[in-house]
Amino acid sequence: MRSHFQILLLCCLTLYFSGCSQTDNVETPAPRIGTVGDHVTFYGAGKVARYQQHLDSSLEYLGPLFFAEIFIAKGGSVTDASVKFPPPVNERRQLEYRYSESDEIGDVMYLSGKAETDDELELNFPSGAFEFTFSTLGGNVIDSVVSFEGGAFPTQPVIIFEQDDRPIPFDEVDSTRDLVITWPPFTEGRADPNGILDDLIFVAIDSCKVEDMVHSGRPFEKDDHLTYRAERYVVRAGTFEGGQTYSMYVEHALLPNTQRDYGMPAFATFAASTYMDFRTVGETNPSYCN
Repeated sequence: MRSHFQILLLCCLTLYFSGCSQTDNVETPAPRIGTVGDHVTFYGAGKVARYQQHLDSSLEYLGPLFFAEIFIAKGGSVTDASVKFPPPVNERRQLEYRYSESDEIGDVMYLSGKAETDDELELNFPSGAFEFTFSTLGGNVIDSVVSFEGGAFPTQPVIIFEQDDRPIPFDEVDSTRDLVITWPPFTEGRADPNGILDDLIFVAIDSCKVEDMVHSGRPFEKDDHLTYRAERYVVRAGTFEGGQTYSMYVEHALLPNTQRDYGMPAFATFAASTYMDFRTVGETNPSYCN
């Protein structure tokens, strides 16, 4: 028969090793680094009416686009990002990481979808409240609501090129001179009554090598981003290669609802984007696109 001392010793040893085992298996939470706002500049959802502008300036409707984006700050980290759709869809969908090759803009978590018609877009991406959930090393965002209520698409921009103070054809751009990109005034744009972010204009140009080779800048990332007040955007001489084709767009964006949640700006946008291909004059370097 075991003595009381042996039984007590056995119990103590069992508790000791059990405690060691449990401690070894406990995962230490990752330390917080900054705040959520140190990892994300802003986030939101948008609907875009897309148009193709031809060389004669005529416009062709390409159908609408939906997107949900979380814009990652330089050096930031975002994981487990999702957005819950409003009724009647009532689904939660994951956002995927998208690396930016451009020096002009940063990386994003992204979800998008296209439709043939506005009615189809509304059916698949209803204009209600979308709920964002994601994790950062500075904290988590849970079901932050971004709403499309009360918004509508603006009029699409028309792209105009000027060099040496005169309009030029879109297939006769001189890469050795400044290119002025302009458009009719964004008369539907307005200042934000909440004082967070005024309605926006974007200009972006892609080469055959780099997406967003030129970008007018996103808010909260670039101080001189374009608002509805902008009348033009200048691309400096020497940016383009002679004898090459480039793709671009100009976008007018209305922000019907802006807010700050978890210390970050968030909003929904209704936008109209006009896409166009243009060409520079000069001898073509066949190795440029390689």
